[in-house]
Amino acid sequence: MNFERAKSIILIILVGTSIFLTWSIWTYEPEYDKFGDRSNYIKIKSDVQIVSDVVKPVSILFHGNGRHFQTSDPVEINKMEKEFSQWSFTGVKEISVKRLQRKFDDFVHEDGSIEIEFSDDVPISLYKTVLNITDKDVPGFSFDRIIIKQKDISGNESAVYFVSYDQEKIYQGMVDSKRLRDFMDDFYTGSYSKHPEYTAETINSKRTLFVPEKSIEVNRLQYYIDNLDIGNLKNALFNDPKYVRQEPVSAGEEYTDGTRLMTVNKENYLISYINPAQKSKFFDSSDDLLQKSIEFINDHAGWEDNNYRFAYMSENEQRVVFRLFVNGYPAFNESGMTEIEQIWGKEEIYSYERPYFSLASVLPSEESVETLPSGREVLNQLKSKDNIDFKSVEDITIGYKLHKSLDSKLVTLVTLEPTWYYRIGDKWFIVPGDTGGDQSGLE
Repeated sequence: MNFERAKSIILIILVGTSIFLTWSIWTYEPEYDKFGDRSNYIKIKSDVQIVSDVVKPVSILFHGNGRHFQTSDPVEINKMEKEFSQWSFTGVKEISVKRLQRKFDDFVHEDGSIEIEFSDDVPISLYKTVLNITDKDVPGFSFDRIIIKQKDISGNESAVYFVSYDQEKIYQGMVDSKRLRDFMDDFYTGSYSKHPEYTAETINSKRTLFVPEKSIEVNRLQYYIDNLDIGNLKNALFNDPKYVRQEPVSAGEEYTDGTRLMTVNKENYLISYINPAQKSKFFDSSDDLLQKSIEFINDHAGWEDNNYRFAYMSENEQRVVFRLFVNGYPAFNESGMTEIEQIWGKEEIYSYERPYFSLASVLPSEESVETLPSGREVLNQLKSKDNIDFKSVEDITIGYKLHKSLDSKLVTLVTLEPTWYYRIGDKWFIVPGDTGGDQSGLE
């Protein structure tokens, strides 16, 4: 074989090899495990929440011509939030109640206004991450409602009010008047035709509540549930998880490192954690308290289905509660299956209690409409009970009572039953029926 022929053969082999390798790369299909088997996959932390996701209004009241209308529709609340989060607030300052020359309650519920209500007082230092406040220095205060008044819109800039109902404190910020006129056109005008009418009830000299005039239809819902990763919780709560011992107990499991204790209640799908070394009488500021409570749950992807909202905070107790909301209604359960509660200690979390399930998918066949009595009937029922101090009632709302059950395949379901609730202090109770009802505290 001469040299030129050898070169030709080698060249043919190299070209053939190149073609084969190219074809192999183009046509390669790796084998994947079936998607249904996810046990070996790392869960991506995709449920991180920011302040605007968790600290949200619970209802909107419209006052006009001596009548009142209200909505808790999440769609409308989100639209409204989107609007006022784009405003520029300037000149934020406190207004003296005496300067108003009228009763505090009359100012709050005045004709021609929109009242945006939150579950509890929210620190402005935290909520300014939602709003665009251009002031360099903003006074420290908390509020549980934002109020826009039709009659106060004039000139180039007009006042928007931040009110703490319990503290009887009023602050105002100035906003471009055109923005406010557009806002009232979009949301206030025609509200009487879009939302159910509510009646005002004076509870005592400092509080007026609003309840629906007519009976209300609300869907009864039933859900399959998913479980939260307990391993994520264990790793977040213990400094060195490898030294944590696991032991079975009657209702589930216990995890401890000798100081901290985490209990898993498998009957009610609850987790309870305590770190006695963190007990403290030191009280942090409320804005830091709420912020670190949100971040703490973010750190272990603990929001799960993103349906939890800020519900209550006590600076004295260093306690924050987030509640499950479904379709704009709060959910309650006597065992704590609808609440995430944190109590903070000296440097870190002292106590942490929460459910470890999320609402996965609703069962369409089990959805039905239930008719609840009118708010007037509820008020009369509360007034008629000798064991209820009606003048101490601070809130009345429709909520969901959550209870669990098993289907025919022994799969756990949770049912959400529409129910009337009332609040005294930080405790919620079922409005008693003719049979006496359930008087147990739910928060």
